[in-house]
Amino acid sequence: MSGVNMRNPERRIENNPFDVDAWNLLLREHQSRPIDQEREFYESLVNQFPNSGRYWRAYIEHELRSKNFENAEALFTRCLVNVLNIDLWKCYIIYVSETKGQLEQYRETMAKTFDFALEKIGMDVQAHSIYTDYIAFLKKVPAIGQYAENQRITAVRRIYQKALATPMHNLDSIWADYCAYEKNINMTLAEKLIAERGKDYQNARRVEKELQQVTRGLKRATVSVPPKGTASETKQVELWKKLIAWEKTNPLQTEEYGQHARRVVYTYEQSLLSLGYYPDIWYEAAMFLQEASQTLDEKGDVKLAQALKQETCNLYERAITGLMKESKLIYFAYADFQEEQKKFEAVKDIYNRLLAIEHINPTLTYVQLMRFIRRTEGPNNARLVFKRAREDKRTGYQVFVASALMEYNCMKDKEVAIKVFKLGLKKYENEPGFGLAYADFLSNLNEDNNTRVVFERILTSSKLPSDKSIRIWDRFLDFESCVGDLASILKVEKRRKTAYEDAQKDLGMNHSMLVIDRYKFMDLMPCSGEQLKLIGYNALKGTESTATQGSSNSGPKPLPTRGPQAASAIMGGAGGHAEMARYGFPRPDITQMIPFKPRVNCNASFHPVPGGVYPPPPAAAHLLSLLPPPTCFIGPFVNVEALCNLLSQVQLPNMSYSKSEDNMIGPMMEQDVKKDLYQLLATTSDPSAVVRSSALADLKRKRGDSDDEEDYTHIGATIGSLGTRDAYKRRMNKKNE
Repeated sequence: MSGVNMRNPERRIENNPFDVDAWNLLLREHQSRPIDQEREFYESLVNQFPNSGRYWRAYIEHELRSKNFENAEALFTRCLVNVLNIDLWKCYIIYVSETKGQLEQYRETMAKTFDFALEKIGMDVQAHSIYTDYIAFLKKVPAIGQYAENQRITAVRRIYQKALATPMHNLDSIWADYCAYEKNINMTLAEKLIAERGKDYQNARRVEKELQQVTRGLKRATVSVPPKGTASETKQVELWKKLIAWEKTNPLQTEEYGQHARRVVYTYEQSLLSLGYYPDIWYEAAMFLQEASQTLDEKGDVKLAQALKQETCNLYERAITGLMKESKLIYFAYADFQEEQKKFEAVKDIYNRLLAIEHINPTLTYVQLMRFIRRTEGPNNARLVFKRAREDKRTGYQVFVASALMEYNCMKDKEVAIKVFKLGLKKYENEPGFGLAYADFLSNLNEDNNTRVVFERILTSSKLPSDKSIRIWDRFLDFESCVGDLASILKVEKRRKTAYEDAQKDLGMNHSMLVIDRYKFMDLMPCSGEQLKLIGYNALKGTESTATQGSSNSGPKPLPTRGPQAASAIMGGAGGHAEMARYGFPRPDITQMIPFKPRVNCNASFHPVPGGVYPPPPAAAHLLSLLPPPTCFIGPFVNVEALCNLLSQVQLPNMSYSKSEDNMIGPMMEQDVKKDLYQLLATTSDPSAVVRSSALADLKRKRGDSDDEEDYTHIGATIGSLGTRDAYKRRMNKKNE
């Protein structure tokens, strides 16, 4: 058992708040204690996993066991609508049926509860029990008079028809019950109704079988935790996206778009219960709701379109108040959605809520807010946002660049833009990104002299480290190559070489490695790709150059995310390494490699040692196969090495007995010793082994016998005659005696 598993759950949760196994161990312990002492634990549990229906259900059931119905209802209010977990909703239905039985309006309350549940989770593949419970409840409702009886039949028939059109488990049993129910009411009418509903049943049954194939391997009960990038997590994400894509194809072939959209939205909701920390799933769900709302609005279903718009807003709110409370992507998408609805004050509130989070860099938020204000309120108010951003100490240099470009591109004011750049240069002289942006801006204005002044000011600044100046030197050389003469180019190139030597002392430098930048243009190189590798240019730049002479590809090649190249990148052979540039192929990191040790087949477990995994010895393997599995032993744990050391240091007493005059050997009589010896020989499969053993010699010494050979021969013959299993040998031994 590893050291991590041996620690208590509290320590594991301190190190990793998303350790689900540790939380489960604590949950088992706290479920047996009074609820008054455990509410703090349950609150921390549901706050850590707010979309886990299992933990909400455990919290509620603990309250119900203590008859705290008001607290249980408050918990249902907090989680029921947002956590569409089938087991949680079943718990809610059971709670209503058991606690509201004394009300006068009990039947109406239960009917509303079932209808509410079917509206929210009636499309779940495991919702068959809710349908059957609802039908059983309606059948038990007393009906006085023909009108009431017809109303009950209509209600039961409506639930049956809704269930038969829904792909879910145990659909065959519901179909059989429906056929029997219709036949008991009216045999003549039953044939017509069964034939009509048979099409829906067959369609739903077909889709349910396809659904089983699509969801094979899908783990619906997984708790949402931040992704670690493991293979199992990637597989689950692929399965969920596959299921969503399958639902979007409208497998039920329904003509009503609203019903199709509901099924897709419900699938997104189910995926978010397990993938709550994936912002792309939240964004795609919101985008689908918006598209479905627009489609329904075009089709004339204004009411449902408005409902889906409200659901979109609720989805964004759930995201930024829950698991995605620090995701800028969701905040920005939510702001754009509200801007489309012309709710500008709501947009400001969204940006302000994001800016209020102290540990998040607000630079990008200020840039997006400044653009929004310019679009809706004009440039003057956008400048106020820029002023607010300058006063925020967390803001980066990018906000100055965004403001200057906005002044130049939107307000067509070059002078104000230059003033903004100069203001930023006073604060961010040590940032090469700001210097490059300022130089590019002046270069585009054909301000050659001012551009050189900016380059010189940044490169001669004591605040800029030499390792950060490489990019600016490259840009300076490119600028001089475009607008300068040869003397200025050579001068900059010489100074640039000195900067490279100071920044990359571990890399051998030569003039050929640096002169390539003087002659290159975009993706056109003065040397072939193989020559660049031989020169070491790729290693100098720290990126793999895929551009060859006359190549049409521009820009660096992106790092692969799948396939063998991705594996090579993970193992240390990424394209940005010097080995890749030097050798032309990825080289894995073998510093942690251990020798390959194949395992032979054996019945016991293996034990890892430095260098591989080896099987235990055959004797130990046989013993391990007879012992119970390790999971059966829960302690106490013994330090085997200390025990073996203690046993090896034990000194056993050396006791010897001599034969007394009354035929006693120690505390035993001589006849008893002989009797025990003969019995031992009679029950031993190989008596000769006893003769050869040191125990027999000790017995002789205890009896005080002489060391005469005749005595040894006599004893051996006697033992042989008694212990041998060969009749011929026994007769021969008797003759010799």
